[in-house]
Amino acid sequence: MTDRKSLILTYLFSLTAGVFGLHHLYLGRTQHAILWCTTFGGFGLGFLYEFFFSIYKYVQEANEDQHVLNHYKLKMLQRKSPSFEIRRFCGQLITSIFYGFITYYAFPDNWHKQPLLALLAGICTVLAIAVGTQMVGTLGPRQCSFLWPLLGALFGLPLIVSRNESSSPSFNLSAFLCSIFFEWQVEWNPTYFSKLIINKESQCSIPPKRKRRHFVQRCLVFGLGIMIFGTVFTSAVYQNLQVDIKGRRVKVKDVLSEFFKSQEFLLLYQQILNILRQLWTFYLRHGLKGIWTKLWMVLDSESEKQAYETLNLQYGASQKQIESQCRALSRQWHPDRHRDPKEKQNAESIFMNIQQACDRLSTERQRRHLLNTQKRENP
Repeated sequence: MTDRKSLILTYLFSLTAGVFGLHHLYLGRTQHAILWCTTFGGFGLGFLYEFFFSIYKYVQEANEDQHVLNHYKLKMLQRKSPSFEIRRFCGQLITSIFYGFITYYAFPDNWHKQPLLALLAGICTVLAIAVGTQMVGTLGPRQCSFLWPLLGALFGLPLIVSRNESSSPSFNLSAFLCSIFFEWQVEWNPTYFSKLIINKESQCSIPPKRKRRHFVQRCLVFGLGIMIFGTVFTSAVYQNLQVDIKGRRVKVKDVLSEFFKSQEFLLLYQQILNILRQLWTFYLRHGLKGIWTKLWMVLDSESEKQAYETLNLQYGASQKQIESQCRALSRQWHPDRHRDPKEKQNAESIFMNIQQACDRLSTERQRRHLLNTQKRENP
């Protein structure tokens, strides 16, 4: 590989935004980056473990170090499938339960009381459980058909769908069976490394035609994964978050629903619509340039008003009044008239504001005089 990854940069990315998977995105481990970002760094524990024990190995894998290739080549020749890892198995269980939990509660409560809608929510939940198992299980040179973890998760569907009002759904059995089915069918992924494919008959490696994803592609995949998770997570929070109002627990969605039906919101909505209509009409007449010019004039006018306030003058004061006030305030707040260090520092700040206000109004008067002259000459 020509694009070698730096160990120092990897640690730097891990320290700055490791819980969001930035270092994994840098190393080309897009799946791991999505997993870290959606589980907040492997629920904190995974991030800490890899920071102290695994990052060096990840960099070696990304660079396809010869020692790593030889290590996995030997493993693939010795065993038909990867060995069971208790740490990975626990990660699969926790992640799949978490994904299933937020997916289930992302649906409205009334869905879980209607058979068909409850079944749809349950199927989406077991799908999320299978995705969590698959994502953790296939990190590294491992692969498994998604159908197997999905089949295992489906066996736990009855405990998710058929719940009573007094009981909560159970995701444990579905997650456990999902992980068991995955471990049963997991195998080596010989194309994980672009320089290594095992041919058991000749006992040699054959270079495959495989290319790593471009960084932009990885970012797009990462963004899509985070967008999907963010939508589900936001829905789960919206459907279930509660606040305390006068000693009574009320769901946020109910509060928002009442707000959107209130007279205040309807009035605000009408005002916003009127502003948008006026803005659209102005755009049709004057275009984007006209909008920008109008906006600049409004901001310019506000700046001019602040300058009058700084000089303690009425808006629209004459040029003579402005010049007289500028001279008087400049003498009063000149730093040389103050000897105390604190007073001198304060006077310097006020003096600078006065000078800026005087310059601002003088420039504005000159600009307006020039515009009026041009209009008289070119009516």
